[in-house]
Amino acid sequence: DLIHRSQKKKPLLPDSAAIIIDEAHKLPETARQMFGVTLNAQDFAELIRSLHVERYVLAAELLSEAVEPLAEKLSLPVEEGAGFDAYQMFLERPHQVLTVICRQLEGLLTRETWRLLSAVASTVSLFYLGNPEMIFYAADDDHGGAMLCGTVSELAAQLQATLWRQEQPIVLTSGTLAVGKDFSRFRTAAGLTGERPVTETVCPSPFDYQHNCLLYLPPDPIPLDAADYYDRLAAQIRQLAAASHGHALVLFTSYFAMSAVKERLQAAALPFPVFTMGKRPALTLAAFRAAPGSILLATGAAWEGLDFAGDGVSMLIIPCLPFAYPDAVKEKEREDYPNLREFLRSVVVPEMQIKLRQGFGRAIRTETDTCVVAVLDPRAARGRRYFQSMAEALPGMPVTGSLRAVEHFYRAHKDAGYFRLPNAG
Repeated sequence: DLIHRSQKKKPLLPDSAAIIIDEAHKLPETARQMFGVTLNAQDFAELIRSLHVERYVLAAELLSEAVEPLAEKLSLPVEEGAGFDAYQMFLERPHQVLTVICRQLEGLLTRETWRLLSAVASTVSLFYLGNPEMIFYAADDDHGGAMLCGTVSELAAQLQATLWRQEQPIVLTSGTLAVGKDFSRFRTAAGLTGERPVTETVCPSPFDYQHNCLLYLPPDPIPLDAADYYDRLAAQIRQLAAASHGHALVLFTSYFAMSAVKERLQAAALPFPVFTMGKRPALTLAAFRAAPGSILLATGAAWEGLDFAGDGVSMLIIPCLPFAYPDAVKEKEREDYPNLREFLRSVVVPEMQIKLRQGFGRAIRTETDTCVVAVLDPRAARGRRYFQSMAEALPGMPVTGSLRAVEHFYRAHKDAGYFRLPNAG
C-alpha cells in the first residue's frame, strides 16, 4: 500500500489514523522481499500450465525441459551455508529458452499469460545477468523448498523513505522485537535510526516460567566437530525423549543435521513415533498432533509460528544455537562495522538470541503449559562463550544438568495420562 502511495497509484488500504504492525520482527525480511523480486519452482510450474492451457505445447515442453534442473534444485531446502552461486549455474538455459519464447509468442497469448511470461522471463534475466545495485541470495520458501531473492542493498533507506515518513503513528508489536530490553538490533535492521521519535516498551510475560519450565544443559556437551557427533547427539535426544515420555519437538538449524539424526533415531526402534517436517508440513503436523507422546523433528520455518499448546510439546530440544549462516545480505551488512568482533556483537549474536526466543515460544503457549527446554550446544554450556547470551535470550527458569531432575519435573507437573505410550489404550 505504501509503495503504491509513493508511486501515486491507487492505495490498497483505506486511509487510517494509525498503523499497527503485528509480528513486526518479520518486517525487515518482508520489506526486503517487497522491495525486490523472488523466484521459486511454483512460478515456473504456473507458467508451464498456462502455456499448456493456451495450447502452446511445444513452448511448454521446451521450458519444462530447460527449467527441470533448476526446479529440482529449488524443490529442496537451502543447503547449509549455500550461497546464490549454487543456483545461478542453473539459470542459463531457462534464460535462453524464455528469451526465445517471448520473441515468438509476443502478441499471441492472452493478457494474463503474457503478463506471467514477461514477469518470469524478466526475473530469470535479472538473476542470471545480475545487477550491481542489488543483493542476491537464496532463502527457504513456504513449501519446503528454496526461492531466489533479489533485493535493494540499502533496505534501511528504503524503509525510511517509504514507511517511516508517514505522519500517522505506527505501533510495532511482537514477542521477539527485543533482547531483554534492548531494541537496538531491530531498530538498525528496520531503519529506525533517523529523527522520528520512537518509544520503546517491554511488557513482562504473565507466564510462571520459574515454576512451569526447566532448562537442561548437558554436563558433558558433545563437541560440534566430534567425529561421532550425530551418533552421540541422537543418543542424547533418545535419553531426553525417554525422560519426557516423548511429547518432544527437536528444532534443528540445518536439514542435514535433521536427516542425520532422523536416520539414527529410526534405527533405534524408539517406543515413540518420530515425525519429520518436510514438503507437506500441514500433514506432518496433523499426524504429530494425532499421536500424543510422539517426537517431531523440524527446522526452517518451524522455529516460529507453530502452536503446540498443552502437553503436545513438553520437551523442546535445541541441538545448536540458531546462528544465521553467512549470505550476501550479511556480507553487505558486515561492511557497516569496523571489525568482525563488532559485527558479531551488534548483529550476529542479537539475531541468534531473537531466533532462540522464537524457538522457545513453541514450548510455552499458555499459562498452564509446562516444559523442559534442552539446549545441547556446547557453546551454551556454563562458562562457555555464549552461555550468557543464551541466558539473556530466555526467560528466567531453574537450570539443571541432571536427567533425574528432568524426570522428577515431569512427575511433579504431569498427570497419569501423560505417561501412557502413544499407542496404549
